Amino acid sequence: MENKTNEQSRKRAERKVDHQTVETHIKPIAGHSSADLLAEHSLNDLKATKNVGKTLDPEMLDTIISHLRTLLEASFAHKSQKKEEPEPFLVLLDPESIQAYLEKAWDLDRFVLDNSFLYLLSLDPQLHRTDFRTLIFFKDGRLIKTRESSNNVMRSLFELIGFNYDFIRGISTRVNGKEGHCVPYIFGRYSFLPLSGPTRKQSSWINLSKVQHYRALKGEKGVEVHCENQHVFQLPVRPQFFAEKVKQAGQTIHRQEHFLRNVLKNFDYVDGRKEERENNLLGNAFHAHTDRISLISMEDYIRIFQFSFAETALRHPSLRDNPVTDEALHLLRENLYADLPHLRNAVR
Repeated sequence: MENKTNEQSRKRAERKVDHQTVETHIKPIAGHSSADLLAEHSLNDLKATKNVGKTLDPEMLDTIISHLRTLLEASFAHKSQKKEEPEPFLVLLDPESIQAYLEKAWDLDRFVLDNSFLYLLSLDPQLHRTDFRTLIFFKDGRLIKTRESSNNVMRSLFELIGFNYDFIRGISTRVNGKEGHCVPYIFGRYSFLPLSGPTRKQSSWINLSKVQHYRALKGEKGVEVHCENQHVFQLPVRPQFFAEKVKQAGQTIHRQEHFLRNVLKNFDYVDGRKEERENNLLGNAFHAHTDRISLISMEDYIRIFQFSFAETALRHPSLRDNPVTDEALHLLRENLYADLPHLRNAVR
């Protein structure tokens, strides 16, 4: 009985030594990032254990497999953590702050800008020592430099939206009651601010929809804007100017939302849901064949509204006997239908 007890104690001591041996051989491998290297070293450890005559009973084997599994999981977790988020942009008023970004940026021409950009910087060849004309910072860390002018890059985006800058500026002038060469471009979810008058010269642009807050720099040297994903840009504009433009942009957005609510209400949309009409005849007619119905863009539809308003004004009784009225109506129709070819066969 005593011999049996001694034999069990000896085996437990051997297993303990084997367990410590495995830990000693395997633990240093945990720092490796390669799972293949980890498996190779662990296999060598197992062979070395066999060579010294150690007995691998089931309990010992389970211990080794458990350690190996833990180390492999740690290795894969270490590899997955290597994909770090890009460093946030930090652009200062000092032109030297963008030199590193110029070196990293992709050289692209004839590309289409999208609404994910944060800051579109118009480059000064002498100030920034470069032949490129525009540097663009994106929310996801992308950088693009191009030889196209900043206003041309923005113009391509406006073409996708459907309304050019002059059109939006004209609306802002009439709504706000004062004219300006530098007004925010506000249309729905698009909110862009030129830092100078783009109708007169090339301008840098900031995407206001991506700005979270801003502060004035000391000495009125500029404005520091904090954008999404912790990106920071110092803009060379007067704080008073920037605050005024932000206020103007906010007022324009409010007016557009108010106008949109009224339009949706007239079309029976409440909280984004369309109310059921009492008479379903028109609802059924909607499902009829629409092959011959021409699709009109929003821009063309607004221009048709403008034509209708102008035509109504010219037909006012006070202008009935004016010999210029008929000529004005004729010119109005010609100018409209020349730009809207799908209405050439419409009744005039």
